[in-house]
Amino acid sequence: MRQIGGIGRDITDERATAKRMEVLVAELQHRTRNLIAVVRSMADKTLRSSGDLLEFRSSFRERLDALSRVQGLFSRLKDGDRVTFDELIHTELAAHGVTKGQSGSTIVEGPADVRLRSTTVQTLAMALHELATNAVKYGALGQSSGQLMITWSLEPSGPGNKPWLHIDWRETGIVMQPPGSAPRGSGQGRELIEQALPYQLDAKTSYELLPDGVHCTISVPVSATTLEGNEHESSDPA
Repeated sequence: MRQIGGIGRDITDERATAKRMEVLVAELQHRTRNLIAVVRSMADKTLRSSGDLLEFRSSFRERLDALSRVQGLFSRLKDGDRVTFDELIHTELAAHGVTKGQSGSTIVEGPADVRLRSTTVQTLAMALHELATNAVKYGALGQSSGQLMITWSLEPSGPGNKPWLHIDWRETGIVMQPPGSAPRGSGQGRELIEQALPYQLDAKTSYELLPDGVHCTISVPVSATTLEGNEHESSDPA
């Protein structure tokens, strides 16, 4: 309690608000630095894999759009909440013309509300973007005979006694390019999945070009939650 001109005023709420603002500013600065680093790396890799400036412009814009969609998910979060995997995958698929609940050639199945670590979302979103883009250009989302099945599951106590998300992306019925032909895509997506995800997120991944389509698996630690959906902060510092 503070006395000002004979009037008592409780400053507990003011201190709590100021502390909250400090945390928000620090989080904003962290996310901004991280976003700038992601954009810089993305520009360098896109430039290396582009045959000319027109190709660079198209690919870079698509990847910027994917990052923008992630920022949109972040902006809609309530205080203390997390982006969930089902939100992430449905947002990316919708951007490629696959609407939620669509059946037939595309099957998307898995538990709702699997919360992702904030440090995981952007990199995982870019991997999903690369998979979806390649599926449109060369695979199940671009060939009438193609089938796409995306499934995921949550392992509550996986490696390191942490909860893990297991993602399975499987394309079938694809007419693949013959051996020795031009590379399928830029290779940036495969590099991201096989190298960046394990390095940055401690993920376990595989990427195979099978005779009838791509098969990719991604396993990554996620936010610890109770059955009621409340986070255990001590086990998820990210």
